[in-house]
Amino acid sequence: MDFNLTDEQQMLRESASRFVREQYGFEARRKWTADAGWSSERWGQYAEMGWLSLSIPEEMGGLGCSFVETALVAEELGRGMVLEPFIGCAVLAARLAERGDAPGFAARREALLAGIADGSAIALLAHSEPGSRFELDAVATQARETPGGWVIDGTKMMVPGAPGATHFIVSANVQGQGVALFLLHREAVVLQSYALIDGTRAADIELHSVAVGKDALLANPGSALPLLEEAMDRAALAQVAEGLGCMEAVLALTAEYLKTRQQFGQPIGKFQALQHRMSEMFVEVQETRSILLRGIAHLEGEPAARKQAVSAAKVMLGTAGRFVGGQGIQLHGGIGVTDEYQVGHYYKRLLALEKIYGDSDWHLDRFIAAQREAA
Repeated sequence: MDFNLTDEQQMLRESASRFVREQYGFEARRKWTADAGWSSERWGQYAEMGWLSLSIPEEMGGLGCSFVETALVAEELGRGMVLEPFIGCAVLAARLAERGDAPGFAARREALLAGIADGSAIALLAHSEPGSRFELDAVATQARETPGGWVIDGTKMMVPGAPGATHFIVSANVQGQGVALFLLHREAVVLQSYALIDGTRAADIELHSVAVGKDALLANPGSALPLLEEAMDRAALAQVAEGLGCMEAVLALTAEYLKTRQQFGQPIGKFQALQHRMSEMFVEVQETRSILLRGIAHLEGEPAARKQAVSAAKVMLGTAGRFVGGQGIQLHGGIGVTDEYQVGHYYKRLLALEKIYGDSDWHLDRFIAAQREAA
């Protein structure tokens, strides 16, 4: 694997970094958190800069970039703690729409991917259910075939970014056949929205005898679960890149604070004990970057190797995120726990990232199972 960025990749990273510095300030984020929970204007800018079409193949109207480009953008957006569901829509939902194999969905695929690319469509996966504990096949929602299409009943929980979505990709059990995926419009479901610990919004979704046409079927029973697993692995790895950006920002904030905070007539950054803690934070960040690169190298490989690499990266994100975020708060002292200062918000964002697309305990179990599978 070549670790050097191409000129185009370096330009992409610099443009994303500049956007976060100039357009996504901390005070602006706090304002959006208190209002709608995200910025439709910023989402439009993501589309203008091509970020929403990075992973969409060229033949489907996208840029057809590799996962490296997606990871670069996700890392920079992590530095800004962005509120918009970039990964949920442009990585996860776009992959599901691209790979959906239901014959009747082909006509809708082009319109959906075009909408994702230009920012007019925000599609999100609604899969988790009460008691499912991240298991992909634990789906109680039911889909019943009718002469005109399908009728879907069930409940989905904690869909990040759901209050701003225009479409949902919903998993449901087709009796006697297995789990399938369906594309639903926002108006077809009932949302109960709430704020998460990091200020982003999520919602639980109620589906009460929702009637949809035959072309709503996105992925057939039998192919939906492997597709879900592969797409969610991509989203989880992009999330590791986002968490890496958060940790890099905490490291930079803390280093700057230690240079300026005076104690006993000198900057506290000169105290050896605090230097050691900063060194430990740096090591955790670099280990996360290394395991992210390992995940990218195995993303297109065999399923067992992919699952092992992605789960290892997700476990590392949980461990390193808690350590780096917690140390950042402690080294800032009292100011670190105030709502007016950034470091505590980064810690909350890292806590939220650890729980989405499988928490550390679940991924540790999957890592062990994948090792046995590969042996």
